[in-house]
Amino acid sequence: MTSLDELRLRVAAAYDRLGLPSWPNPHVGMDSPPEEEYSRVTDPGRYAIVYARARVWADVLGGLTGVEVETLAPAPLDADGHFGTFDRGVRITSARPDTLPLLLLERDAPIDGAEGTQSVLHISVGRPDISVGMLPDCGCDACDHGSDDLLDAIDMWVGQVVGGPMVVLRGPGWHARWYPDGGESGGVGRGPDHARLMELCRRLAGGQDARLPDRSEAVVGGPWFD
Repeated sequence: MTSLDELRLRVAAAYDRLGLPSWPNPHVGMDSPPEEEYSRVTDPGRYAIVYARARVWADVLGGLTGVEVETLAPAPLDADGHFGTFDRGVRITSARPDTLPLLLLERDAPIDGAEGTQSVLHISVGRPDISVGMLPDCGCDACDHGSDDLLDAIDMWVGQVVGGPMVVLRGPGWHARWYPDGGESGGVGRGPDHARLMELCRRLAGGQDARLPDRSEAVVGGPWFD
């Protein structure tokens, strides 16, 4: 029987064998980063580690019985074009009923005021526009918290999808995401309060009847394995 902890160990071991760069959190002990770091991108190439970690996850998951990995052609990341188009990606699906497909999408993002691109990983479920997370969320030096911070976030978000259950609830300008040990909500629109959204998500995860807010949608996924 496969467990999430076992998968994480496999991913960490396979990733370590790649011998990729790592770096510490440059802001330990600081109240806030220096002001000039907010407009500076010293080494955008190092963020390619997010692609590498995602590809290792795809390889490890693809080796499981009943899991398929499909290569995706470039496509828009969202309906309004805010995030543009991803350049490469995979869709990973489990044959187990009531599970959500995991999408690992790579976007080579232009860098303002500089040549080249920066690697940005988008993690979604079901469709590219149903986002779980994006890494790095900002590539400037001020927002750099070290390589382990990026890798841990990827492992956490992928683990939440495949470990299940997970609920993603979205409405006009707002969103909520729930998993057994936590949840979050936010956005630019005025949506239901956080406590109400979390309770609604819990009901959906438990298979109970729940009335969704107007003009909202929910996706619910169970664990990929026992």
